[in-house]
Amino acid sequence: MSLIVLASVLTLLFVYFQQPVFAWGFVDWSPLFILWGVVLLAFSARSLIRHGQAAFANSPWGQLLNRLLGGEGKDEEKVVNISGHKLAARQRKIAIVGIILIIAGFLNSAILPILTSNTLFFSQSYRRLLGPVKESTFSADVEPIDLAQIRIIDPETAVKLADKKIGEVPALGSTTRMGEMSLQKVRNQLYYVAPLEYRGFFQWLTNRATGSKGYVMVSATNPEDVRLVQTAFIKYQLNGFFLDYLPRYLYWHGIVNVGMTDFSFEVDDNLTPYWVVTLYKNKIGYAGSDAVGVVLVNAQTGEISRYSMNDVPQWVDRVQPEEFVYRQISDWGEYINGFWNSVLAKTGTLKPAGNQLNLIYGNDNNIYWYTGITSSGKDQSTVGFIMVNSRTKEAKWYKVAGATEDAARKSAEGQVQEKGYRAGYPVLYNINGVPTYIAPLKDKEGLLKQVSFISVENYNIVGVGPDIESAFNAYEQNLAGRGNAFVPGNAVQQEQVQGKVVRFSQVVKGGESYFYLTLENDPRIFVGSVNVSAKLPLVKPGDTIVLSVKNSKESPVGILKFDAAGY
Repeated sequence: MSLIVLASVLTLLFVYFQQPVFAWGFVDWSPLFILWGVVLLAFSARSLIRHGQAAFANSPWGQLLNRLLGGEGKDEEKVVNISGHKLAARQRKIAIVGIILIIAGFLNSAILPILTSNTLFFSQSYRRLLGPVKESTFSADVEPIDLAQIRIIDPETAVKLADKKIGEVPALGSTTRMGEMSLQKVRNQLYYVAPLEYRGFFQWLTNRATGSKGYVMVSATNPEDVRLVQTAFIKYQLNGFFLDYLPRYLYWHGIVNVGMTDFSFEVDDNLTPYWVVTLYKNKIGYAGSDAVGVVLVNAQTGEISRYSMNDVPQWVDRVQPEEFVYRQISDWGEYINGFWNSVLAKTGTLKPAGNQLNLIYGNDNNIYWYTGITSSGKDQSTVGFIMVNSRTKEAKWYKVAGATEDAARKSAEGQVQEKGYRAGYPVLYNINGVPTYIAPLKDKEGLLKQVSFISVENYNIVGVGPDIESAFNAYEQNLAGRGNAFVPGNAVQQEQVQGKVVRFSQVVKGGESYFYLTLENDPRIFVGSVNVSAKLPLVKPGDTIVLSVKNSKESPVGILKFDAAGY
């Protein structure tokens, strides 16, 4: 029985540490089948040996050995050992079961994955995994964004701001560390949210009854809005131990027949911390991972709520994991004309422009995974882009030729090359119907210094400024200056205004001068820079001027052209 005990202990350890998925399409359970197959074979052989030669001699194996050794000619007394025959039959059955388990484990880990999941045979199944991809119009699907909701803080800057905030609390950094940040919408505002996790085993041992203390929130739109929330505790987490380790906690509470991935930390609108875990199954044999549900775990109490794809609470932003969506977009483009074309000619094949997806938020409260799409061999230009709803996986394809994210970053950096700033990862927005990348410009320390707007369709059209408003005005001026010729059907709506200057003032932002003025009988504030006209600084109250501005009732209104006659 010692073999059985040893195998049982090894099984418990394997299940405890590895959390194998017991379902078709997963290889996790194969080692257990092989282990128990070997144990049963060994147990059968040892049992036969221990019960002596009599049982063995009267078995078919013993009789065969006797014949091979020439024993059939001897005149020996033949004693029929009934118990020996029963023992041999029983051990033979045990051995057969062991062999079956070994074969099943080997087939499940090596043979079946090749036969049921190879792209050579199932390329079109992989391509269809993304679902129907509908060609659509960007301006019709994505509403223009409110400038106040534009994301100017990237993950790198958010981490620095959060670390600074944590450092303000004495001793907090010695007991906790910041977990992975997740971008989400909280009370209609964009935040990066990260849990404060145990720094190590002894910190867990000391605080395991309540959990680590709190989480940090960093606004994605305002670098001054950084919050350290210490009224909540994070008991179940990715840096916990024993059953406080989140994947193990879920596994030992019944999540054993489906895969778990994308353990993202989110808070609801009451600022209660949760873990959002995507459940998945493999749809193409042992591959083709696809989300089938979500589990929410209250990080403080451990309460578990399981949801189907159609019942996920509205405050949850990420249901479809980035890794799955990226792989499915890649397969959609790669196998457009079959497997052999993807290997040889590559005719018509498409691929994501970068190595990651970006999460973007629309004014319509929808959240999308976004990536530019390039043709094979073209690295600096896109043939369009795909947006995939992060909750429903509805995919839309926009045939808008333009710049890749990397090309847009280089274009923005070229505008401030004398300052040595580097651009963060660009985020796609609808700016007055124009697909536009917006990227933060940071110094060597990773601190936000300026903001850049780059046209997707022509990355030479760039607007840079020390804040969103200034960069937006510069971008509009450049669009108007080009006649917006690169964006057919999306011309900036202009109007001409004339009036007497009532107030005129200069403001310096980021080392650049901006001029604000008001006109008699017009409630709006107008703003422009020397990029509009070198003579704009010469204006003074009492002058009558003529301006071309964006047709808008909201202040401040960007000046697109300045009639410099008389200056």
